[in-house]
Amino acid sequence: MDLQTIDELLEKYWNAETTPEEEATLRQYFSEHEVPRHLQGVAQLFRQYQADQHFKKLDAAFDDKVLKEISSRKSRFDWQPFLRIAAVLTLFLMAALLLKQSLLPPPETEQVKVVQAEDTYTDPRLAYEQTKQALLLVSSLMNEGTQHIEELEKFSEAQETIKSEK
Repeated sequence: MDLQTIDELLEKYWNAETTPEEEATLRQYFSEHEVPRHLQGVAQLFRQYQADQHFKKLDAAFDDKVLKEISSRKSRFDWQPFLRIAAVLTLFLMAALLLKQSLLPPPETEQVKVVQAEDTYTDPRLAYEQTKQALLLVSSLMNEGTQHIEELEKFSEAQETIKSEK
């Protein structure tokens, strides 16, 4: 067979357009003939296909082995019915707990006892001054936080200006 015909058959083979007879021709060519250098890789591929065909055939005992294995697995203990029962029991338990929570009134809670704090200052003026200092400290800290907010507002206004200019 001439090399041009083999090249044409190979082109059809790579495009998946060959018939089984043409593929048999290619297999026969690559197994029997001396192959040109540029087709050595293809020849190895076809030879590998031929070698793999030997492993693809199953012996007559294969079916018997598979059926025996399947039947032996059926004799093992089956957990599926027990799992189904456990799932149903779990659902009933969850439903009972939900009904109990929704239908029964909540248990009585303990009443919180209010304890009045005793006055620690004997001098009302001193207490007033101490309270005034504490409130001034809180006020100064709040004002400090407000300054940061004002800076953020300036930044926000700048962003809005830039967005509006676009």
